[in-house]
Order: sequence, then C-alpha cells, then structure tokens
Amino acid sequence: RHALAAFADLHELEARRASLEHALATLAPESAEYPAIMERYMAVCEEWDHRGRYDTEAEAEGVLAGLGFRASDMERDCGELSGGWQMRVALAQLLLRRPDFLLLDEPTNYLDLEARTWLEEFLVAYPGTLIMVAHDRYFLDVTVDHIAEVLHGRVTDYPMNYSRYLAEREERLEQARKAYEDQKAEVGRIEAFIHRFRYQASKAALVQSRVKQLEKMDRLRPPDGHERTLKIRLPEAARSGRAVVALEGARKRYGAVRVYDGADVLIERGQRVALVGPNGAGKTTLLKLLAGVLPLDGGERRVGHNVALGYFAQDHAEMLDPERTALEEVLGAASIETAPHVRSLLGAFLFSGDAVEKRTAVLSGGERSRLALAKLLVEPSNCLLLDEPTNHLDLTAKEVLLEALLAYKGTLVLVAHDRYLLDRLPTQVIEVGGGKAVRYLGNYEDYLRAKASAVAAASAPRGARAAGPARASR
Repeated sequence: RHALAAFADLHELEARRASLEHALATLAPESAEYPAIMERYMAVCEEWDHRGRYDTEAEAEGVLAGLGFRASDMERDCGELSGGWQMRVALAQLLLRRPDFLLLDEPTNYLDLEARTWLEEFLVAYPGTLIMVAHDRYFLDVTVDHIAEVLHGRVTDYPMNYSRYLAEREERLEQARKAYEDQKAEVGRIEAFIHRFRYQASKAALVQSRVKQLEKMDRLRPPDGHERTLKIRLPEAARSGRAVVALEGARKRYGAVRVYDGADVLIERGQRVALVGPNGAGKTTLLKLLAGVLPLDGGERRVGHNVALGYFAQDHAEMLDPERTALEEVLGAASIETAPHVRSLLGAFLFSGDAVEKRTAVLSGGERSRLALAKLLVEPSNCLLLDEPTNHLDLTAKEVLLEALLAYKGTLVLVAHDRYLLDRLPTQVIEVGGGKAVRYLGNYEDYLRAKASAVAAASAPRGARAAGPARASR
C-alpha cells in the first residue's frame, strides 16, 4: 500500500477522467458546455495515454519483487519491517513515480546482490536523468555515463563510467605533475640566470627581460592529490594446517525453519571463498557456524592444526569500549608489528586528524563498524571470516581493503554484496540455500556463467546436451 502512494497523482487523474466522462454522459452534444468539457476530457485522456500507467498495482508489485519482496510480503504493514526493508519500500515508491530527475543517495544500501542487479537493469533503462551518490564500483560502471568529481572545493566532469574515470583521472594527474615540474624547472633556470647576472651592466637588459618573463608567467599550482592512496598489510599468524575449518553433516534450524540439513563444508588453507545466496538463505548463519559463535543443532565442526581465526560481524561494533578513543581501541588489539601502522590504517578507514581521539561512545554506527573492522585487521590471523566488511566504507577505503585482502596469504571466507569485490577476490564460491551448500570454482562472474550454463543445458533437448566437466561440487 505504501508503494501505491507513488500513484496518487495518477489516481487523481483517473478520478478527473471518470468525472468528465460522467459529465459528458449527462450533457447533450449540442449543449453550450459540451465542447469545453470534451476538450478537457481529451486533454486528460492524452496525458493518461502519455504516462501509460494502466495496471498500477501490478507495476508496484513488480518493482517490490525486484527489490526482494516476496508475494507474501506485499500486504505487510511497513511498521513490521526492519529499517533496511523500509528503505526498500521508500526506494520502490520513488522509482514508481518515474520523475524526470531521479536523485539517489546510496541506493544500493540494504540491497542484496539480486536486488542490486534488478536495480541496475531498471536504471539502465530509465528514460529520465539520473544523479546519484554511490560507493558501489560495479554498480557505477553499469549505470552511469558521467562522473562529477568533487575535490578540494571544485567539481570536475568526466563523461565516462567509474573505471574509465579512474584511469583518466590518473592520466590527467600525471600530465599536471609533469607540467608543474617542467615549469618549476624553467623558473629555477630563469631565477639562476637572474641571480648570476643581476650585477653585470652588460647583461642588464637580459636580466630585466627574464624578470618580466617571471612576472607574466601564469604559475601552476601543485596538482591535487587523492586521499588514502596508502596500502595496508594484514599481519599473519603462523601457517595453518591444510584443513582449516570443516562442517560435517551440519544441521541448523530456527524454529520450524531448517536452514541447514546435513551440509558438508570444507575450507582449506589459502582458499578465498565467497558465500552467496538470496536473503534469508543462510549465508551469515554459515559464517557463524564456521566461526564457532553459533552452535550446531547436529553434525560436527572441526578446526585444523594451528588455525588462528579472525571473525568480523556487524554487531562487533557494539562490543567496543565506550570510554576508549578510536586510537586506543585499535592500539589495544595491535601487535608489536602492527602498532606503528595503526594511524595509517585508521586513516584508510576514514578516521583522520582528530577523529582518532574521539571516544567510541560518540561515534556513529557506521564509524563504529569501521573501527571494529580495523581492530580485527591489526590482530595476526591465518583465517579471516568476514561478514559484509565493505559496509560503511567509501570507494577508496574499499579499494585499500581489497588490495590488502588480495595480498593476504591466509585463508578467507566472506559474505559480501559488493559485486566488484566478488569478481576480484574469491577463488571459490559456495552457494547456500535449501539446506545445502554447493561449491563452484572461480569468482562470482564464473559462478554466474556456470549457473547460466546449467540452466541452458537443462532446458536443451535431450539429444543436444553435451557432456562436460561439472563446475559445481558439494
């Protein structure tokens, strides 16, 4: 019902049309009022046809379904929904209005991968103008054709997507650096000439000419750099055994809902595994079972030799000491090796200047989440289990984290809704759902191709199906 509020103006238009139809039906065509009412009626019909919105309820249900709502959710009271789902309702309402200018601030927040993919397709086909702030690199690459860079009080337009913008920005920055250094060298040569010959009468005209040359020169400013380009290195514990953590015959249920029913999962040394599946399929539950913070209802969990687990979840932000500063909190967890780099790490995670001296009690929810992640990353480990680690990070901080995780020699298991990270980082994907966990080799893009190939093979005529190596394993 909240989503249908987007059609309030259409409902008003429909009511006007019905009223005019009634008026026309009660008037004789030869009456004096008839032509004017007919003209108004034709204008209303033309506007209705132009907007093309005949089955608004079906359209609203389609948008809500794209954003992840099930058929059984359509009549639920919004007051029963979590904040994240209420945000989806608000987004659906805006999309259904189809404004000429669509302004979106972080539209992918609270969306899983399936909903993000649907929103990408919706926005690519959207006929109006889109202006958006987003920290999702893949999403930006797919949906936008201009980047407006806001830096040091100036806005610079780049008519391209985000990845091309990064390359173009670096090229422009390099050209600006070279021009600045060339001019600086030229100024140095001129000043040296002036200093050398300023007291020689025979060179007075030349010296004066060089002085005027400097006065007329349009001095270039040092090119603006871009913040947080530093790299961080994650401390690693001693090498673990080959088998890091395993679940055998794992069973887990919440009330009457069976989330896992005899699932087998083995994580081996050096693997980078992404857990994927729709909302509610059990990704976070599986991560908690692997971490040992959630008990099994059946089956067994085994941890390998010399394994040092590091586990990050969004609720870890609530475990920070409210009386300690951000700097004190991370320093307290750091080893001798990582302590000297704590300020750099906090800077990468958007704590700069005096922000590191804030007590955690006054930090926002997003700031506390970033701080909890930074605290984990200074502790030596050889296996990281991460639940949505890029939440609350901007694009540059995400890149810093991604490069650190790519360089990490330990084992990694993560849940993420960041498509760019999922295409770059995992070497394997585990799809969860229906009580099982199915493994695919490669990154998220490889996983999607394998799924599409399986669907195509299943729908092909029996004689046309070609045998091939299986991509999925249990």
